[in-house]
Amino acid sequence: MWTAIGYLAQAEGLETIEAGKSAFICSLAVVTVPVLDFLAGKKILSRHVLGAILAVIGVGFLEMDGPVSAITESGGAFNLDTGDMLSLVQPLAFGLGFWRMEDAMRRFPEDAMKTTAAQLLAVFLTSLCYCVISAGGIDGLPETSQVISWITDPMILGALCWTGLVTTAFTVYLETLALKTLSAAETTMIFSTEPLFGATFAAAVMGETFGQGGLIGGALILGGCIFSNLNFDSFQSDEL
Repeated sequence: MWTAIGYLAQAEGLETIEAGKSAFICSLAVVTVPVLDFLAGKKILSRHVLGAILAVIGVGFLEMDGPVSAITESGGAFNLDTGDMLSLVQPLAFGLGFWRMEDAMRRFPEDAMKTTAAQLLAVFLTSLCYCVISAGGIDGLPETSQVISWITDPMILGALCWTGLVTTAFTVYLETLALKTLSAAETTMIFSTEPLFGATFAAAVMGETFGQGGLIGGALILGGCIFSNLNFDSFQSDEL
């Protein structure tokens, strides 16, 4: 369910904000997991706190001078709009998803495929319900001819196959497999590299660019994400 909420928030947010910005905000999931561990009674290290602070400051810089694209026309003044708010749901939902899946894979280590299927079913059902509700009911859904025109368009069909099969189904399966041996915190640490790929593809395909403030914000978010999960010996006993 949490994975489904994360994907819906991501899709809605991308209607008004840029792909690169969305990817950086999504990487905040690496901060969500240690916070959840702390709320569950686990000890939290000072590096987790510092990492969270750096990431939050980074989001502020990103909002003040985000990527320039056809969506925003320009970077500039701080502007936290609906797309940004929806995108901020991503790290919470995906972080909760990783956190819950870590526990599930510890209890059922041989059921990665079944667990993946359950997650994808939840994504499908949640998305279907959201589609019907946002369309105002069954009568508001697209007509068959319109759907056929979409799936016969190579660009749309390619995008659907890539996002559905590769970045959703295949990725969720790999994440589930990883959680058999890695903790949720370690998994989100790897997940934090997503903005590097997101920003690169957004620049290459859609022509998005970051201003100086946006670059600083992205660096702070990545730095906070990485620092909060590096296992320095000097931090081994530094618990809060």
